[in-house]
Amino acid sequence: MKLVQLLGSKNKSDFAIYLGHTIAALGKRVLVVDSTNNNEYLHSYIQLEGNEHLYEFQDVDLLIDTKSLQDLMTKLSNANESLENYDCIIVDANDNSTIVNDWPKFHYVVYVSDNTRFTINQDIDILHDYVDSTGSTVLKRVHFESAHKIPNDYLDLLINNRLEFKLIDNPVEYDDLEHKLRNYMQHEGIIPYNKLPKDYKKLLKSIVTEMYEIGHKDFDASNSRGPLSFFFGRFKTKENINNETNLINHDEQTQTVLVLKDTKQSSESNKSDEKTNRNKNSKEVVGG
Repeated sequence: MKLVQLLGSKNKSDFAIYLGHTIAALGKRVLVVDSTNNNEYLHSYIQLEGNEHLYEFQDVDLLIDTKSLQDLMTKLSNANESLENYDCIIVDANDNSTIVNDWPKFHYVVYVSDNTRFTINQDIDILHDYVDSTGSTVLKRVHFESAHKIPNDYLDLLINNRLEFKLIDNPVEYDDLEHKLRNYMQHEGIIPYNKLPKDYKKLLKSIVTEMYEIGHKDFDASNSRGPLSFFFGRFKTKENINNETNLINHDEQTQTVLVLKDTKQSSESNKSDEKTNRNKNSKEVVGG
């Protein structure tokens, strides 16, 4: 299981969902955890009843109002799920909650930023806390440009050059389409991945290929799915998922028995087909 941390005060909910959707296209089961201090996902994408916290949003699961690993496990258990059921868990935080709480070490950490003054001022404390808590001085960065550009080293100066940022890909240029697609996704409940600009898709592809250490050709091959595969993936029941997990966990001896049984059935079927063909050929000869 991959545990991914998204840091920064920028609204990252759409980015997290796009990222989760891109990973899910590889056949992975993905959970996005809302650890923000203002419940961004709850107010934007989710329709829950009663005390529910887990929501299925197309091919990505969303878990709201979760501030720690223990909180995560408890809420998943209440929804008859567990950490082991997911191949990737993406934790989105706009404060230092995922830094100072009892989260384990994340496999992949990304700082998501933009040029707005609000984001920059809020991120200063988050970045200082990250250095103080982890001791790390290098941080992967995804940057979204705004209409007003600022010097590249502006944030570096504000945090006293305590961190070295590694851009995963070129900054995503300002495009009003991003906001339109976010609103569309929020109101329609559909992930408009195919409508994303090319540079946005390229960024997501770069993150996923780096995270899973696969080449771009392997990534493209994994994403070459039929037009109906999305729907089959989306409506797969939890019972089917559990059945698949049980099959995977069968010991080698059981698998061997199953294979031999299938081979025998296949052999008998082939013999039956050959007999039918012989009879058919005989009839054709007689009739001729």
